[in-house]
Amino acid sequence: MAEVYLVYRVTPSRSDVNYDELKNTIRKSLEPKYKVDKVEEEDIGFGIKALRVYIRMPEESEEHSSDEVENILSGIDGIGSIELEYFTRLGF
Repeated sequence: MAEVYLVYRVTPSRSDVNYDELKNTIRKSLEPKYKVDKVEEEDIGFGIKALRVYIRMPEESEEHSSDEVENILSGIDGIGSIELEYFTRLGF
C-alpha cells in the first residue's frame, strides 16, 4: 500500500511558547495513528520560530486524512496557524 507524505508549517500563537514542549505535544497528539518522521524548527525572526512537521500516512484509508491532521493540529494549545506546504505520494 502506498503512503502519502505531508509537510506542515506550524506557527505558534504567542512568542513565549516552549518549542520543545510544543514539538512533544504535536507528536503525542498525532501518533500512533499518524507517523511523525520529524519536527524541526525554522527561524522566522525576532526570536520567533515556525515548526515544520513531517507526517506519513496510508494513501487509501477512511481512517486517515489530511483534514483530520489539520483538525488535530489546530486543536493544540499554542498553535496559531497551520499551512500545508508539501504533499506527495510515496511508493507505487
